Amino acid sequence: MMLFSVMCWAQGAQVIKSVAVRGNQNLNSAGILAAMKIKEGKPFSRADINTDEDSILNMGFFKDVKILTRDISATEIEIFVEVQENPIVKEVRVTGNTVLNSQKITDIVLKYQAMDQVFNNRNSRPIRTDIEAAYSKEGYFVQLLALEPDVNSPSTLLISVLEPVVGEIKLIGLGRTKPSTVQRFIKTKPGKTFSLNQWQRDLEELYGTQWFDKIEPTPPAPTDKPGVFNLNVDFSEAKTAQVGAGIALDPQSRLVGSLYYNDSNFKGMGHTVGVNVSQATVGGGPSAEFAFGNRFYDRHDTSLNAQVFSKVVYNFVGSGTDPFSSNGKDQFSERRTGGSVSLSRPMGKSNRATFGITAQNIKAISFSNDPADEFVQQDGDLAYLQLGYDFDTRRPSQEPWSGQFARFMLEPGYTNITRIGGTVAGDTQVLGSHTFVRTSLEYRQYWSRTLKEGEAFDKPRPVTAFRAKYSNITGTVPFFEQLFIGGSNSLRGYDNQRFWGNNSFLASFEYRHPIQKSFNLIGFMDVGSAWGGYGRLKDFTQSGTPDFHFGYGLGASFRTPLGPIRIDFAFNDRGGNKTHFQFGASF
Repeated sequence: MMLFSVMCWAQGAQVIKSVAVRGNQNLNSAGILAAMKIKEGKPFSRADINTDEDSILNMGFFKDVKILTRDISATEIEIFVEVQENPIVKEVRVTGNTVLNSQKITDIVLKYQAMDQVFNNRNSRPIRTDIEAAYSKEGYFVQLLALEPDVNSPSTLLISVLEPVVGEIKLIGLGRTKPSTVQRFIKTKPGKTFSLNQWQRDLEELYGTQWFDKIEPTPPAPTDKPGVFNLNVDFSEAKTAQVGAGIALDPQSRLVGSLYYNDSNFKGMGHTVGVNVSQATVGGGPSAEFAFGNRFYDRHDTSLNAQVFSKVVYNFVGSGTDPFSSNGKDQFSERRTGGSVSLSRPMGKSNRATFGITAQNIKAISFSNDPADEFVQQDGDLAYLQLGYDFDTRRPSQEPWSGQFARFMLEPGYTNITRIGGTVAGDTQVLGSHTFVRTSLEYRQYWSRTLKEGEAFDKPRPVTAFRAKYSNITGTVPFFEQLFIGGSNSLRGYDNQRFWGNNSFLASFEYRHPIQKSFNLIGFMDVGSAWGGYGRLKDFTQSGTPDFHFGYGLGASFRTPLGPIRIDFAFNDRGGNKTHFQFGASF
């Protein structure tokens, strides 16, 4: 029975007499035939038709493939392969793009698809992947609506992209803070292409204001309009105003009484207002300061800062334990009365220009009754301009964890000193009217790990920070307008204002490791020098040439309702040590 079945199958099987390819104009038939299981002279199987149609389509050069048959006899059959070729690509046309220019997208296409060649469908996937990756690199995501020959112009390869657009931005939970104030920080605007990078920067800048305990964005929500997404942000506001009165010890162990009011978000408008009145028990009279800042003074995002003051400045004290005059001797200070105003305006995406002016009257105050005690007196008037230019890619601009900052500052100034005394009584060259120019160059860099997908934008992360600054003064300046190095914000481990001169250099390196959202442990090292100055004071020897010193140690920073507070335990290269306190953020 089995032998009979085999004989019947053998008699019924048809042999393929010929295989012909039709419809191909630019591709040769041999390549098509090589991809097929159906071969001339072999037994024919209808199951091979579907397999071979798929194989030819998978070559990528054809829009359609049909395999037809014609019986010649009971034992022979002819095969016809009808193909419809893709067109030859003569040009690439890109539509819908605003983020990437057409040439950049065309260059991606040409990596895979040569001009004047038949379009290969198999190139669509890598082209699509590379275009999406290029958008992602710029912080955008994109949907490709078309990647195919144009129906109306078959020799044109059409790339049609749909870039997501911002619909509505909903600010939820705002109470005191005005929505218009928050909107000034948000550069992501309705109707504009949505950038994930820009949206992250907007949220980081808002968080950096410290006006909010929490900022919780939701993922972009699609709308009934293709490619349009709504953005929602939920805010939990923090307390920004502080008012109080108190008595405290200053760094010289003198009692100081004070009244103060500070608000970094005055009336919810983002203005900074500060009033401080204080009086030390040792005399010198009261100190009073008023400061005002408006981060968005006009529609160009110009910032305005102004200050008026009449305050006692305690020189050579500051922020470290074991200060210069710990025994109560040589205690002298200055009363400075005047004001300042500055305007700073963006000049493009990452640049900013600053113009400011400061004017003040200076009068020395000696708190010692012993004529042998040392002090500096150079009374008179001082005024200078500030002409600055910044390059800034920090994220965020306050307490950054990534980016660069570079600043050039030119400060031409004028002095009119009418009275001198103390240890600088012999430096008569400063008397009268003089001009000077103070110049500084500063660079900062911040590094931190990239957040993983899904991590909150404000998640604490380790930060490595570097700062270098060089300053120079030409012309004649009063003693306390020289360049000083030493203390909490410069060369830690040394007394405040320990080194001075007409030139200075400082470099600082820090590693900041978060323990909690509002608490960091910090390792640091400072290297610095000031040289080429004048003036003699106690045993603070100075140098006419660069003489670098370094400090190092460990610190901690805290974010409190009163603002950032920092404490550093520092050692220096001479075997000494200091504990430094600082209100405000580090560099």
